[in-house]
Amino acid sequence: MISSTRRDLFAGVAGAVALPGLVSTARAADRKPVLRAAHITDVHITKDREAPKGVAAMFEHMFGQKDWKPDVVLNTGDTVMALDGKVSGAKAAEQIALWRDAAKACPVPIRACLGNHDVWDGHEPTDAVPETKKRFALMTEALGMPSDYYSFDLNGWHVVSLNSVGDWPKYAYLTPAQFDWLKADLAKTKLPTVVLSHVPILSVTSQVYGDSCRKEKANEVPGIWHHLDCWAITEVFRKNPHVKLCLSGHMHTCDRCEYRGVWYVCGGAASGAWWNGSEYGFPPCYGKLDLFADGTFSYEFADYGWKARKWQGKELKG
Repeated sequence: MISSTRRDLFAGVAGAVALPGLVSTARAADRKPVLRAAHITDVHITKDREAPKGVAAMFEHMFGQKDWKPDVVLNTGDTVMALDGKVSGAKAAEQIALWRDAAKACPVPIRACLGNHDVWDGHEPTDAVPETKKRFALMTEALGMPSDYYSFDLNGWHVVSLNSVGDWPKYAYLTPAQFDWLKADLAKTKLPTVVLSHVPILSVTSQVYGDSCRKEKANEVPGIWHHLDCWAITEVFRKNPHVKLCLSGHMHTCDRCEYRGVWYVCGGAASGAWWNGSEYGFPPCYGKLDLFADGTFSYEFADYGWKARKWQGKELKG
């Protein structure tokens, strides 16, 4: 049974929309979950735009509730504003220090995957940030990840963290080695499984992210908006029905869809429009996830009330 509710958010604010409500496969609302997780994505922390204050407000909201507190935080990437491109080692270190300081407000473990802005190109290395840490090494270390893709078990659930940028600078697909690893990893367990990726494996929001994909009389979704190998990955999931849920970010907008018994949730962005307000009307938010022993779950988007600078996202004019 799928149930949903809606809450009106940012009432009276121009360009605002309501966040999607609750999606739940759980069969009884009064059961206790075996695991509660907060889903954060696209934090994009920077010293500018009051981002550290925004992250602090998110964690305060997350752990200040009386009836819901997470056991773990699942972070689907783009934790820092941007390490990619011509970002020096000193600037990369500055962003990482901001995240580490902000994460001190989180009293539970944070398990992460990499986003496309979490890859350092090795520009202007320093003694503290040497060129040997370019590509994935710098942020896997900063985020406490054992590797750029990995898995673990927690409270009766299996969690897979994929690397959507494994073929950097090309991205939005799995490398052959990672694809083989995914098949082998899922074959080793029968625990209900949640999969983390930065780029959505499947999404609705990639079809409605403005008009960028409109090409004459056809819709052509840009290859970096959701996984190019989505069909192949969903075929793997079809052969492993213990995969129940996939969490992602990247698009800064919220959606959820179901295909072949697997739910796909794009978690918006903790930063909204990169700390400049709402992106296409979606405010800064995180997800509240309850996971049950029988493989069912419930997920709710949570607006944590951050009032950023004047909205600078995108909208249809006229």
